[in-house]
Amino acid sequence: MIVPDKVNILMVDDQPSKLLTYEAILAELGENLIKANSGREALELLLKTDIAVVLMDVSMPELNGFELAEIIRQRLRTKYSQY
Repeated sequence: MIVPDKVNILMVDDQPSKLLTYEAILAELGENLIKANSGREALELLLKTDIAVVLMDVSMPELNGFELAEIIRQRLRTKYSQY
């Protein structure tokens, strides 16, 4: 029987207590939970790590969740577009 590899789930929030809550809820999935404390930190992780799911706060300082989501969408369009 083939056991699928664990996927990386990125949790992004500027409030540590919320990250802890997300971790407690998602831990039972048995997947790799990765935490980022800001949109910028999340972006750095996204550029160097293969992430399957992103759970993020939308109201963060500096780079909010909506801006981060747009950057992710643009990156995916560029990555998979034909030249």
